[in-house]
Amino acid sequence: MWAWLLAKIRAVAEYRRVAREIHPEAFRNMAGELAELAELASKVRPEEQAFLLKVRRIRQEMLELKRMTSRPEFRLLPSKKRLELRESLRSSREQLLKTLSDAPVVTTTRQ
Repeated sequence: MWAWLLAKIRAVAEYRRVAREIHPEAFRNMAGELAELAELASKVRPEEQAFLLKVRRIRQEMLELKRMTSRPEFRLLPSKKRLELRESLRSSREQLLKTLSDAPVVTTTRQ
């Protein structure tokens, strides 16, 4: 009986964790963060036009996502779709962070 109760408590905790992750506010926060990272990435590599176009598109998509998450229709999306979107945003974040970490050094002088 204790094992059954413990399993139910864990299932409820997992359900609440997933609900927090796919809440529209979480998507708004992630989209804002990705838009800021894209802005930083554009400042790190300003000479590459193709990269700047890609970063501009990312920023526009994140702003559109922020607008979409504020609409009631966003909550009607199935949980599976919102989880997939979250994973996609997470991988985009990792790629932008990698881009920022791979940026060329501005100066050769050690500080």
